[in-house]
Amino acid sequence: MDNPHPLDTIRERRHQQYAMIIFLPQPLDAVIAPLRARFDPIYNLVSSHITVVFPFETMMPIEEIASTVGAEIQKQPRIHIELDSIGDFYPKSPIIYWKIKKNNELCELYYRLYARLGVPIPHKIYEPHVTVAREISDHRVMIVKEKIVSYLPNEKFRAGSIDLVTPLVNEKWVSVRTFSLSENGDSSIAT
Repeated sequence: MDNPHPLDTIRERRHQQYAMIIFLPQPLDAVIAPLRARFDPIYNLVSSHITVVFPFETMMPIEEIASTVGAEIQKQPRIHIELDSIGDFYPKSPIIYWKIKKNNELCELYYRLYARLGVPIPHKIYEPHVTVAREISDHRVMIVKEKIVSYLPNEKFRAGSIDLVTPLVNEKWVSVRTFSLSENGDSSIAT
């Protein structure tokens, strides 16, 4: 019987962190990027996005995660998203965001993916949004919101994919799998 190499044992026990997000289309990212650069101290760690599954740790191999997610969204059509006004999570959390109008498809996908992945739901009520500013002190919230609000127009787009992302050693989040959505509900996985 062969003894496993110590590094193999460490790799087997290693928890990997992932999240699932919808990246904003480039023209919308260009609108919000200067605001994020000014008001979000971690703006350069991940592009503008909507979080569908918040960061979670798992020992599940990436191939199994991709298979699990792919099976869940294989019939998921593209998601129509409407970006609306500005909002904030104060006083619970120091975040100002670009609000997404009520979206049943996105909310259902949130709950389905958590159930399929077997990950505890971090937020009982899912409020999809795009973070614009964070770590703003309580007394500056209104000042920052006033500076941001005129730059956030009402916009619409159809999300054509959902990405599985993970942080690198430098904490920058990168896509490791892209799940394409389509009009007819047949999706595919791109690596």
